[in-house]
Amino acid sequence: MLTRRRFALAISVAAARFRPSWVFADEGDVVVNIRVDESVRNLLSPAEEDELKINRDSSEQGKALAQKAPKDRALPIMLIIVGAIAIIRLLEMIQELYRKTYYGGVLIDTRTKPVSITNDLKIPANMVFVIEENGKTDQYTGDKFDLSALHAAFK
Repeated sequence: MLTRRRFALAISVAAARFRPSWVFADEGDVVVNIRVDESVRNLLSPAEEDELKINRDSSEQGKALAQKAPKDRALPIMLIIVGAIAIIRLLEMIQELYRKTYYGGVLIDTRTKPVSITNDLKIPANMVFVIEENGKTDQYTGDKFDLSALHAAFK
């Protein structure tokens, strides 16, 4: 007889067996230096936070971005996060970056090690620009920047 417990177990076994490899964090970690506002920190689990170096951003660029937040919001705390992040988690963070249109677009510079990811006021909102190691620049609208585009940036 199929009970709720057996059904739930069967579904979780099937999901684990057929889920794509990019879902597993240890298979897709990338090392980055990313500037975000503190709200993005909510995407990270405590275990992930323990593995990362997270510092307050006191640079001029960080201060300039913080000033662009809407007047009805408290002045955001900009953070610099450095370390290995699961690529799926990184995609979620980048999506948060370009959704906050008041910070401009997102710039991913793969010429630096670790790769640098930040908002840039010179880039239109809801856009992601990726500078490859050879200097070539690819651009995406937010709805076109997906996991395959992120994998291509880190090739």
